[in-house]
Amino acid sequence: MQLFRKFSPVKPGSVYLFSGIVLFLTALLSVGYYHPDEHFQILEFAGYKLNLTDKINLPWEFYRQMRPSIQPVLVIIVYKIFGLFGMVNPFIVATFLRILTAGISFISMWLIYQAYAKDVKIDILKNWFLLLSFFLWFAISNNVRYSSETWSGNLFIMAYALMLMENRSDKWIYLLTGLLFGLSFIVRYQAGFLVAGLILWSVFVKKERFISLFLMFLGILIAVGLGILSDRWFYGEWTLTAWNYLEQNILLDKMSGFGTQPWWFYITDVFIRGIPPFSLVYIFSFLILFLFHRKDPLTWTILPFVVLHFFLGHKETRFLFPIVGFLPIIIVKSIETICDKWKPGILEISGIKLFAATFWITNLLLLFYGTVNPADGQVNLYKKIFQEYSTPTTLYFINEDPYYRAKKIGFYKRQNLTIQKLDSNNEMTFNSKGLCLVAAKNKKLINLRHPSKLIYTTYPDWIYHFNLNHWMERTKCWYLYEVREEPMKNEK
Repeated sequence: MQLFRKFSPVKPGSVYLFSGIVLFLTALLSVGYYHPDEHFQILEFAGYKLNLTDKINLPWEFYRQMRPSIQPVLVIIVYKIFGLFGMVNPFIVATFLRILTAGISFISMWLIYQAYAKDVKIDILKNWFLLLSFFLWFAISNNVRYSSETWSGNLFIMAYALMLMENRSDKWIYLLTGLLFGLSFIVRYQAGFLVAGLILWSVFVKKERFISLFLMFLGILIAVGLGILSDRWFYGEWTLTAWNYLEQNILLDKMSGFGTQPWWFYITDVFIRGIPPFSLVYIFSFLILFLFHRKDPLTWTILPFVVLHFFLGHKETRFLFPIVGFLPIIIVKSIETICDKWKPGILEISGIKLFAATFWITNLLLLFYGTVNPADGQVNLYKKIFQEYSTPTTLYFINEDPYYRAKKIGFYKRQNLTIQKLDSNNEMTFNSKGLCLVAAKNKKLINLRHPSKLIYTTYPDWIYHFNLNHWMERTKCWYLYEVREEPMKNEK
């Protein structure tokens, strides 16, 4: 580390501090979910065991017992612990889980950086590697998500880094590494290809000692056994969710029912989502790694995982999220390869310097946006209702139920909240306080005969002055009204 400090004007300690602050703020503000699976196959699974969600509202994967239960079980444990201190607020539980995820992510970011920092020889690349490791905008946004992709990737990266940094006199580090490999697998089964690739590298390239491999496999078996016990408790019977997942999604090809994409989907989607032209760096960095670093553990680890996802018919970019943490070192390695093989002075070219400066400015703007912007703003509507209406209340909706997404939301809903559709024939039912709620996505549809006031809207009022080209009509903007049976006292 002292050698690194000598050559780098950027102080790692300051980077660690600011990155931790950014992760913490993102965890606080990035409410909701990036993808419905993050909610419905984790929080709603836990909600079923906590009597918050009806079994009928669970996705089909629950009935096939094909989803690992370790993350829902952790939700249940956290929920129960919070319950010891009074009534549980599910939004606080979800925030805690994001903060916990951010902490795990920071550890993985720090470990992979430590594993490679000493190997980066070019001064400017040392700075880039440090900053990419802790401030890459989409990595930060992803690293607070309590999702299988994020947790599996971080657990694997921690194990990977420990293997690279291991002290050969400390054999027990391999047991810990194996435990982390196993946990990565039981959180998301596709991580098995990452684990298999790295183990094969350990055997055929590194030629690892037998005792080290034995301890690693022992750790994996312990973690897998923990996953089986967790599934036994959660599903109420002995089951192998990994086999059920393979059978349903691969052998029976259920996953293709969600749509299939051509083999080049990941290339084009990463190009678009990664913000061109910067996304070209990500794509070509992987190609350079695979072509010119064939014995590198990164290649042995990542290539099987990538090939698997290119081969499968149903593709989503989030499936590649477990390897996002490797991207900083892959970029640095690819640039070093270009310098060594073709263009030693490429980093001194004015066009490259301008490209890099533009990237860092863009990255900073996107990082700020990802920090302050909720992943799913509709959760704030649920939070408003949960926190301010604890007594039995009826929520009427016009056209679209705000609590119905891919399935019905149960985790964020009070048991005494009744939801009904409002049409011209409906007579409103008021609670003991003489009020009810009405929600709609189009303000023009609301025509109430009782006194009402707007208590929540997705966007503040001043935003409507900038409704250029009627963009707001094309966004999910909710309006929530409190309706009273009798005029309010201050009304004339």
